[in-house]
Amino acid sequence: MTSSTRPQLILFDYDFSPFAQKIHLLLACCALPFSRCEQPPLLPRPTLERLGITYRRIPVLAMGKDVYCDTTAIIEGVLGRLASGFPRTRAEKAYESFGRLLFNSSLGLVGKAPDEAIMKDRATIFPQLCRPDIHTLRPSALAELRANFTIVEKDFLSAGAWVGGVTMSLDDVHVGFVVRWILKRMQIEKVPGFGKDEFPKIYHWVEQLPKSTPTEISQEDAVKNILSSSYAVGLPKWDDNDHLGIEEGAVVTVESSDATPGAHPQAGKLVGVSMKEVVLELDNSVRLHFPRQGYIVRKA
Repeated sequence: MTSSTRPQLILFDYDFSPFAQKIHLLLACCALPFSRCEQPPLLPRPTLERLGITYRRIPVLAMGKDVYCDTTAIIEGVLGRLASGFPRTRAEKAYESFGRLLFNSSLGLVGKAPDEAIMKDRATIFPQLCRPDIHTLRPSALAELRANFTIVEKDFLSAGAWVGGVTMSLDDVHVGFVVRWILKRMQIEKVPGFGKDEFPKIYHWVEQLPKSTPTEISQEDAVKNILSSSYAVGLPKWDDNDHLGIEEGAVVTVESSDATPGAHPQAGKLVGVSMKEVVLELDNSVRLHFPRQGYIVRKA
């Protein structure tokens, strides 16, 4: 695929987002150029609202006029359309789950209650941050992290420089983003017991992970480019046997199953239903892609 036929990629993110870093790593591994449109870490996010997007989580990736919500959908969209040759393995879903486990356990590393604005903003999606005993969790979180890092060091990296062997694959993305984020962004590399002497393979691996080099795009240009773009992918074949039982073209809402019910619904016309994704079309004709796992779809 040439640069002239490749749809423009615009990633909406903010610096400290670990899952945004996952997509940065994916795009770097696949050597795909992209633009970055920085978003506020706290709501509201006016640029996404201008596009009709009320989905709450970051990152969001626009591929032309198709917008992918959730890292699972983003990964499938990128690899399916732009980087089908990037290595994948039969164990990738297990590594994906391990990466999420690492992130969830890292919330206990915070060590103190966030300020009121952050707590209010994150309460609907990360309730652990609002625990009254959060200031007591760090020792247990460090102990759990050390045990999990030992799994990465002695099991995942036992066969070579990359997870599972000698070739970089999606498995490295699923685990590498959060290990790098914990070490660097959360500065766990400075904590006794988490240095290069204890985890030499992890440090060598993290140093080999490629770094992204996005171009910055303004809020105005991001909106303009998306609305004037063509669709990057076709709609999936409609699954007539899907258990949603909702007819094509119905107005629906989609929301995360692990968030507070009704907190951040995304409304749109249901135009695609398959085993892998649900696709909504907004009034401005932008299409939103959601994975099947972790989301609730209802008639509006």
